[in-house]
Amino acid sequence: MAYRLLVVPGDSDELRALPGQFSGDVEVQVLETANDALWEVRNTPPGVIIANVQLPGMSGVEMAEILPNFGVPTRLVLWSRHPDPQVAQQAAGFGVQRFVNGTVPPDELRDLLYAELREALNAPAPEPEAPAPEPEAPRPKPEPAPRPAQPAAARPTRTPAQPPARAAEPATPRPARRREGALVLTAEDQRAIRLRMEALDRDVGSKCILLADRAGMVLAETGLTVGLPTMVLLPLLSTSFSTAGQITQMLRETESSALYVHEGSHYDLYCFDIVQRFMLVIVFDKSGTPAKIGSVWVYAKRAIRDIQELLG
Repeated sequence: MAYRLLVVPGDSDELRALPGQFSGDVEVQVLETANDALWEVRNTPPGVIIANVQLPGMSGVEMAEILPNFGVPTRLVLWSRHPDPQVAQQAAGFGVQRFVNGTVPPDELRDLLYAELREALNAPAPEPEAPAPEPEAPRPKPEPAPRPAQPAAARPTRTPAQPPARAAEPATPRPARRREGALVLTAEDQRAIRLRMEALDRDVGSKCILLADRAGMVLAETGLTVGLPTMVLLPLLSTSFSTAGQITQMLRETESSALYVHEGSHYDLYCFDIVQRFMLVIVFDKSGTPAKIGSVWVYAKRAIRDIQELLG
């Protein structure tokens, strides 16, 4: 079985020369951007990716941050022209297996990649999670034994054990609690959120961006929504996250997120879950700027952190 290696060389002649270093047992594919590599991972995951830290658009470290979210066993090796301990430490925090620099001889780099390819091939497949045990049905309470009937004359007269209740006093009004899924935003909050969404729009080049609650009510929007059936679309998107909270509880996660992706002939749509209460929907028109999954992921995650703080 042939190994599969993706190379994202950037401006590195050393990485661009890698295809000639391997024999026929390794299928080597050269891609120009980290976004192209992520699309390949999404469609056909390779065993190993080696990428330059300095890449156009999205850096190798940003790709390392995104890759674990795909849930694939692909291993990532990052290459830097010069040693950079700070970047190497940051990459290690994202699970990067190896961080090498331009001083590594070509034969050593080839041997290192062979070792990573073998490691990826021999990695055990993740075991399927056992289904969660069904909750036990509550035990039926034993019915009280019937009391023996007594003649009416023999029945004791019941006296009240407590004094009669006093007339109800007017309750002290309590501040209203915010219902789950409902939120009231001030004009200042809406303006701050909209400005952040407009910045995200400039970063990714979308048609429109909507922030909605789980009921599908739009809290803020930017861009052009003409032609989009948002009144129907948003509640449908909400159903795609209906089990997100249950999965979070089952896995005992304290923080989690979910992403729904739609790739169509007219639109690309990305819907991000925010703390199981809100949705950030980013829509791209296929006739305009094409969506780049890596860039969308990076910029959207940054915006979500800011919006989450504004939502409180």
